[in-house]
Amino acid sequence: MDKLQQVRDFLENTVKEKGLSLNALSLKLGKNSTYLFHFIKRHSPKRLDETTRRNLAQILNVDEQSLCDFPLPTGLIQDKFSAISSLFNFARNKEPNLVAIDVWDMDGPKKGRFELLKENIIGQIFLSPQLIRAFTPVEPQNLVIIKTAGESMTPTINSGDMIWLDTSCSTPSADGIYMLNASGDVIIRRLQINPFDGSIEVSSDNKAYRSFNMKDHKNLHVCGKVLFVTNKLA
Repeated sequence: MDKLQQVRDFLENTVKEKGLSLNALSLKLGKNSTYLFHFIKRHSPKRLDETTRRNLAQILNVDEQSLCDFPLPTGLIQDKFSAISSLFNFARNKEPNLVAIDVWDMDGPKKGRFELLKENIIGQIFLSPQLIRAFTPVEPQNLVIIKTAGESMTPTINSGDMIWLDTSCSTPSADGIYMLNASGDVIIRRLQINPFDGSIEVSSDNKAYRSFNMKDHKNLHVCGKVLFVTNKLA
């Protein structure tokens, strides 16, 4: 069972144990009466936003961590985080339609294929739909930001850089950098398509790594296409 489902089950069971109503609780949170029902049963929203999660934890008298699928900051970090969150929530009230984009850690505790990488969530970034559309036509629900690990794509992508991945891309329709499932692990590689025979060259920007040629894309397990890279300045 994934961590988000554990959060949904915990919330549903806690509300039942306390003899509360999901509809009344949703209204108390300042939401539509069906908000929590949709969250639990229809997975919409995907996860509770920070303000809703905190208020709900106080109402139910439970640990806020039990309503979140990724580790929350603690101690001094939490105090600083709360101050930043307060400023963010002020801005969010002025722009209520912000979209949450998950941030994953490629070097997190879950190793292996892309399906496991999804569990290494370390936070979210909130952007307006207008800003997202200014950069890419990709639908927000298909975007994820990943903190990278490894040196295979240096100097283009260095370990620790953040990449924006379009997860709706499952086949290499054009040359570019892609995330792939390979031999039980996820890797980032540059793909170049031969326009004459359709074969694909799989290469690393780091010349210490070998390149490979494949007859077609059928044996490539594409997880998504890299749209942007955020490089850390020295």
